[in-house]
Amino acid sequence: MTDEDLISLIEQEEANCISSTQGALAEQRREAMQYYYGQPYGNEREGRSQVVTTEVKDAVEGILPSLMAIFTSADEIVRFEPQNPEDDQAAQQATDYINYIFTRLNNGFLTLYCLFKDALLQKNGYAKI
Repeated sequence: MTDEDLISLIEQEEANCISSTQGALAEQRREAMQYYYGQPYGNEREGRSQVVTTEVKDAVEGILPSLMAIFTSADEIVRFEPQNPEDDQAAQQATDYINYIFTRLNNGFLTLYCLFKDALLQKNGYAKI
């Protein structure tokens, strides 16, 4: 699948999604980003407090290290189990190869970090490896 095919597929799915640009979910996404960046709430009154908190950012940035530790602290991101005794070597080779591809060639740590952050803020995330 080429990058153009993937983008086209995502755009098609997004266009078919009822709440991608309108509705309650879209409003929640907009508000989450507004709160994350500490922007004004929009209900400020002259002469009253203009304090803006960053609880969303604090929560997202606070949970990300724990989430990353769950998925990246082990030596292997994925492990193939042999189906038969003679599959031991092939399963180990597949495990080593896929872990190398994900962690080294595709910067798997950064990919997971971005995916999790998107999921926490926008309630979805996309990655192509």
